[in-house]
Amino acid sequence: MKILLVEDNKIIGNNIKKYLELEHHDIMRAENGLYASEIMKHHNFDVIILDIMLPGMDGITLCKLIRKDYPTTPILMTTAKGELDDKLEWFACGADDYIVKPFDLKELDARITAIVKRIPNKNILEHKTIRLDKDQKKIFKNNKEIKTTLKEFQILEYLLERKGRSISRTEIIEEIRGNDQMFEEDAKLDVYISTLRKKIGKTFIETIKGFGYQVPN
Repeated sequence: MKILLVEDNKIIGNNIKKYLELEHHDIMRAENGLYASEIMKHHNFDVIILDIMLPGMDGITLCKLIRKDYPTTPILMTTAKGELDDKLEWFACGADDYIVKPFDLKELDARITAIVKRIPNKNILEHKTIRLDKDQKKIFKNNKEIKTTLKEFQILEYLLERKGRSISRTEIIEEIRGNDQMFEEDAKLDVYISTLRKKIGKTFIETIKGFGYQVPN
C-alpha cells in the first residue's frame, strides 16, 4: 500500500518507515501538517498514519482537512494520549482508528490492514450518475458503459479522484500524457475534455477560466 506517514519525531518516524517498507509498503513521510497537506495535492494514498502532536498544524486540524477533501482515505491516528475524551475527539474529526504510543510495529501494520478492509472499493469512483471502474478501465453512466479512449479515461479518473478541487491544465497534462509528447499542447487537452463532456454530460467537468478544470461536488 502507498502510505503517508505524518510524524515529527525523527526516530519514531524512521523506525515506522523502515518496518513498513520491509512489509512491502510504499512510504512517504512528512514531519509537519502543512507539508503533509501539500504532499496530498500531488499523490494518492491508501492510508494516512497521522500523529496528533505536530508542529505548525496539529493532527486534529489536519485530520479534519483530510476528511473534507478525501472522504474515503483511511486515517490512523498515533498518540501518547489514551483518555476517553481524546478518543471521542479523534473519531469526531474523522479518524478511522487510533493506536497509543508506545506501540508494537506489528500491531500498527495489522491495524493498517484492518481499516483498509473496512473501506469501500477504492477502485470504483462514483459521482452522480457516473461510475468509473479503475480495474476494468471502464466508465458507466446510468449503469450503461460509455466508450472512451485511454486518455479520456485517465483525465476523468484524475479529476474524479480530486473531486471538488480545481486542477491546473499543467498538472493534468503532466500526469496523463505519458510518452505522448504532443499531448503537452493545450489544444489537445481541450479536445479530450470536449469529447468527454459529449459522452458524460456538459456539467460533469467545470472549466476554471485561465487555470484548468474540476469535477464540482
